[in-house]
Amino acid sequence: MVDTDELIETKAGATIASIFEAVGEEGFRDQESAVIAEVSKRPEPHVIALGGGAILRETNRELIRRSGWVAWLKASPTTLAMRIATDTTTKARRPALSKLGVVEEIETVLERRSPLYQTVAHASFSSDTVELEQLADDVFRSYVQWQSTGD
Repeated sequence: MVDTDELIETKAGATIASIFEAVGEEGFRDQESAVIAEVSKRPEPHVIALGGGAILRETNRELIRRSGWVAWLKASPTTLAMRIATDTTTKARRPALSKLGVVEEIETVLERRSPLYQTVAHASFSSDTVELEQLADDVFRSYVQWQSTGD
């Protein structure tokens, strides 16, 4: 598995928050696009975990579409806010995208990004109340179905 955010941080030797601070969101998105282009060309089968904003650029959406099967893991703003609050690395690694409160920011971001996610996803899965193992099983079964039917 390749996590594009982790790869960006490794290449830059800095956190995403530091990259945002140094080169702004546009500079970060340039680095993100370069990493997506790089990993989508790998010939061996692999999972690519994208940062949430990767979907914002059309060039990224095209690469994502052509890369293979795409699963969209969804969660409610409340669930996402709870996950952010309990992840001790979030504050150090991730920049705030607005001056809104956490839930309000998530709602605003999802409102903008959800239609874009829908354009590339072969399947979507709610992760609000599902155990991780069940979610993984559901995603795998959907992938296998897609692979066997091409749908």
